[in-house]
Amino acid sequence: MQIEENTPKRKQSGHAILPGLAFAALLALAVISPGWISTSSAADAPAPAPGADTAASAKPADTSAAAGKAPDTAPETLASIKQPNFSLQYPSSWKIDTTARNYDANTNFTLISPKNSYIQFTILGLADDAQKIVNETVKKLDGPTITSLSKTKLDEWGPHKGVGYHLKGKILGSFPGGIKVFVFTTSRHNVLVVENYFSDELKDVLGDFDTISKNFQMTKGE
Repeated sequence: MQIEENTPKRKQSGHAILPGLAFAALLALAVISPGWISTSSAADAPAPAPGADTAASAKPADTSAAAGKAPDTAPETLASIKQPNFSLQYPSSWKIDTTARNYDANTNFTLISPKNSYIQFTILGLADDAQKIVNETVKKLDGPTITSLSKTKLDEWGPHKGVGYHLKGKILGSFPGGIKVFVFTTSRHNVLVVENYFSDELKDVLGDFDTISKNFQMTKGE
């Protein structure tokens, strides 16, 4: 079972870092290879599948201002994706990494935050059970990618129930952060989610991760 990872570059964040390409090469370990994906051949960096919709939309404005009250927060602007397998709304400041190895709009894609944290989705068939996928992914990450100081079991990601682990430690032995590996199962697929964050960014991306988890939906019957 071969596991790889589509990993964006680590940007400057106020401390010494590896050069972007070196960082990306060292982290290239955790996303499932195309051979696992039963729904697509997932050729390297194909064009987005027909029907992809990334148009930005905005939540309804807070009417409290009209009543003489200042809104608590500004309306959150979301972008949307609709593919045969799933639909997703996510913060419009995040971007899809269409240049990632094995990128496929319907089965394997990565969303990159405005900083360095990111989240990756891989939609798989049912050949392997969820726990096996989690264990294999964690095995590839724990050590080469993150020196974990703690490992906590997960049984939910947003509204989705499944299995997973939250690893906390130092990414590449240098950067405090964490990685969540989670799999939930639908009637036809296992969905692997890998969240990668850096501790100095967590306060800025935690709400975004929550928005993404709440707005990821598999298509009915998938």
